[in-house]
Amino acid sequence: MKFDRFKVFLYYRDLEGAKHFYKEILGLTEYRESDHVWQYRVTPDSLIGLVADGHGYLPASDTKPVMPAFHLAPDEDIEEFFRYLKDKGVKMLDDEVRSFSTVAKVFLIEDPEGHVLEFVKRLE
Repeated sequence: MKFDRFKVFLYYRDLEGAKHFYKEILGLTEYRESDHVWQYRVTPDSLIGLVADGHGYLPASDTKPVMPAFHLAPDEDIEEFFRYLKDKGVKMLDDEVRSFSTVAKVFLIEDPEGHVLEFVKRLE
């Protein structure tokens, strides 16, 4: 079996707030799928779909059992990106970029409705 892309859907009570975060704060390219679903390209082959509560297969929920992980490109500076998000007022779950073993640096944030997002910079 071959797949040509991967997409994860997250469900929001405030779709407009989530759209602003993913487009304006994270800088992801936005695509409208329908009146209640917007997609954001993370890499050429992966997207995040934002779904308005009351549409799609799942409801928006106070519990957030999924944690998307964004791996930064080799030429990106994770420390600079951490400072950028912090300066934008994003809810930071780490006080600083942490080392993860000897293979990566990471930090966690929350999006506007409490989804935890992990940002990873591989060191190898």
